[in-house]
Amino acid sequence: MRSLRVLVVDDDPDTCSFLQAVFEAEGHQCDAFLCAFDAEQHLRNHRADLALVDVYLGDDNGVDLVQRFRGLQPDLHAVVMTAQVSLETAARSLAEGAVDYISKPLDISRIRELCRRTAELATHDARRSRAELPPQVSTTAMVGKSPRMLEVFKDIGRVASSNANVLITGASGTGKELVARAIHLHSKRAEQPFVPVNCGSLTETILESELFGHEKGAFTGADRLHKGLVEASTGGTLFLDEVTETALSFQVKLLRVIQEQQVRRVGSNSSIPVDVRIIAASNRDVPDLMRRGLFREDLYYRLSVVQIAVPSLEERREDIPLLIAHFLQQFTLKNDRAVAIDLEAIECLQAQSWPGNVRELENTINRLAIFARTGRISVVDVKAEAQRVVRADPQVCGLGAAAPDRLLELERQHIIHMLKATHGNKSEAARRLGIERKTLYKKAVRLGIDLQTVEEP
Repeated sequence: MRSLRVLVVDDDPDTCSFLQAVFEAEGHQCDAFLCAFDAEQHLRNHRADLALVDVYLGDDNGVDLVQRFRGLQPDLHAVVMTAQVSLETAARSLAEGAVDYISKPLDISRIRELCRRTAELATHDARRSRAELPPQVSTTAMVGKSPRMLEVFKDIGRVASSNANVLITGASGTGKELVARAIHLHSKRAEQPFVPVNCGSLTETILESELFGHEKGAFTGADRLHKGLVEASTGGTLFLDEVTETALSFQVKLLRVIQEQQVRRVGSNSSIPVDVRIIAASNRDVPDLMRRGLFREDLYYRLSVVQIAVPSLEERREDIPLLIAHFLQQFTLKNDRAVAIDLEAIECLQAQSWPGNVRELENTINRLAIFARTGRISVVDVKAEAQRVVRADPQVCGLGAAAPDRLLELERQHIIHMLKATHGNKSEAARRLGIERKTLYKKAVRLGIDLQTVEEP
């Protein structure tokens, strides 16, 4: 790997020193700056291959700085880094030309991978161009900073500026419609309609009429011309939720609309041109459905030009404390009543199984907030709510008579996984778990975890 010229911009001196030491140890030349102005002046007079820029730089913004950097040196490979991951900064960073968006704390293996990838791109003289996002985008309700959600945010940023059709997959309650709305809001179609349709809730006849429209007299009860949702969403985005629940005969008609960008109303002999982006979603195993002849392969490939997989809550447990805080904030705004939550209650919720994913967690938090008489949710409240759900339907939470044992084992395995992921670093493991280090020690004793089995580096 050839030597790189690296630029680091971060208002934290420790981060600058750390990155400079790592890059120089890897044989690269590295210049580090604490403010945007000095870094920009340096880049006016010196070439750079790779720039690592923090999002928050005092009065300046790292994403704006990346835009200015690429104006000075279009071939520069810029990476935005942040300790506060958000969909908006991820999408805008990639739209402004950043090649990656990474979360802090940084690890050396990730930095080495960045260097390797940058060297390859520079060697092959690769070019990456990104279309600008609209200057104002609506805030979405997507919350998370886990690695899996970070990848989803980056996928949204990369695909939003194109017109490619997108297939979003994931279990029920994971937020597939939120992903679809985020793609639309960050696209060039943002000012045009976003039209959601739940295909699974309509019969084939009604779905065809609703989507494609119908002429007056096309069938009994059609007493007037009806413009379909495909026409209504022209210029914008049509979101087809549960698209895999449609009949094969309907799939043929949908495929024709996508291929020809024309729609024919029921009862009409003429077609109407449309300009619509299709985003579809499914909570089922689509390749399995195709093997069984329940979903057309040609439609699948038309819909899944880009595919985004939304992780289940089980795969992003570290996001649960953030989601809880977000839902309580929403509750306060809607009800003008502030409700707090104890740390032990958060830990209890984080250890539970959530087959209904984010939607189930949101409903649970709202119920807990409504019945929090003291204005504070305790661990007793959480356990009482869990038992209420189990009594109502033991299958809902996947809990039977041995519910407490199952919860404890889930919690134990999650803590062990986090300790392994952090190579035994208790402080970092506690941070990722959203608890204090002393709480981690208490849990280890209670759950029979030997914290010394993995030594700290």
